[in-house]
Amino acid sequence: MSEKSLGRLLRSFELIFLPITMLCGLLVHVASPWIAAQWLNANTLQPDTLAHCITLMGIVIALRLYSTLYKSAIQGLEQHAWLNAANVSIATLRYFGGLLLVSQFSRDPQDFFVFQLVVGLLEALLFASKARSQMPAPHWLTGLDWQLVKPLLPFAASLSLSAVLWIVLTQVDKVLLSNLLPLDQYGYFSLVALIATGIVMLSNPLVQTLLPRLTVLMAEGRRDDMHTLFLAANRLACTFLFPLAAVIALYAEPLIIAWTGDDAAARWSGPVLGWYALGSAIMAASAFQFYLQYAHGRMYLHLWYSLISTLISVPVMFVAIHYQGVYGAALAWFFLRATSFAIWPVIVHRHLAPGLHRQWLSDILRISAMTAAGLAISAPVFHLIADESRGSLLLALAASGLVTLALVAASHGPLASKIYVLFSKPST
Repeated sequence: MSEKSLGRLLRSFELIFLPITMLCGLLVHVASPWIAAQWLNANTLQPDTLAHCITLMGIVIALRLYSTLYKSAIQGLEQHAWLNAANVSIATLRYFGGLLLVSQFSRDPQDFFVFQLVVGLLEALLFASKARSQMPAPHWLTGLDWQLVKPLLPFAASLSLSAVLWIVLTQVDKVLLSNLLPLDQYGYFSLVALIATGIVMLSNPLVQTLLPRLTVLMAEGRRDDMHTLFLAANRLACTFLFPLAAVIALYAEPLIIAWTGDDAAARWSGPVLGWYALGSAIMAASAFQFYLQYAHGRMYLHLWYSLISTLISVPVMFVAIHYQGVYGAALAWFFLRATSFAIWPVIVHRHLAPGLHRQWLSDILRISAMTAAGLAISAPVFHLIADESRGSLLLALAASGLVTLALVAASHGPLASKIYVLFSKPST
């Protein structure tokens, strides 16, 4: 496709997104008074203040939708280094800038959400500028090019529906708990959710590089090479994700104390964070089945998976929260992820890549076993280093994580061989 055609395609999707984002922001604004007064369990904030914050959140959501469009365009052009650097910069500004604002300048919730709105606007403008420089529209008044969009609609529609179902699947616990928990406890839960989301997002730089390459290999008919790359990427991601999540799960309370210095937050979050951390690592690993289907261009399996998962997960999460509150949500989060991880890859591999499952399962079992062994070996190291200071807790967590990661990485034959050769080579 020519540069001009790409520019017209991007402009077409910009126009398609316009009514969607406007409707999204409008719905959130209209619903904000009811959400503030009837849904949220707020005792310390006025409903008007809450409603204003919710409206600002709606605008931020609309901006993030456009940012996603532009990031997808940049990813498709394989501008991975720039995209990863921009994502890290925006995430640093969003989270650490927000933390600095709250800790040093203002604790007014409205100021915080105005700051998030400004960051969201900067993000959208940054990615729009980059995408437009690579895919310029022929003219500012270029309209919707139906001939370019029409062939992509079935695939785009399946991806969009899957994305909506994915949002429901991953956010239903947060929506239900926002009604159940007082705002101070929901703040603790938001801390748990932030860590869990961070675990899932760790694989994003790898995925942004991986997806276009898998697609190209499949388009060139190099199916075996694509499967080899898929297994290698899955192995690499799990080698980092599983030890990280396991260390967080085992030392959840010390982690929260080291991060926040708040004993109450640590006591509340500890039992919940462990299950969410493990479930999030499994979710990130499960996403590789989507990448395999994406490379094959066969999304119907993923669409059915999303539908069935949503139909099962929503009532299970509702019942779990109704009877066990936030701890029930954490248990449901983990066991739903673990159950689908045990069942779904077998089905995907059988349909798309017969013969792949044995090697994939071997990698998962090896990494899981070595992670457990690493935790056992590193436990004395953690207890030797950790004391009551936050610095020692951070150091102990880092040491435990590095020991576990090293054991998992060394358990892979090719890597272990390279390490052996490196250290056994005589000096000159």
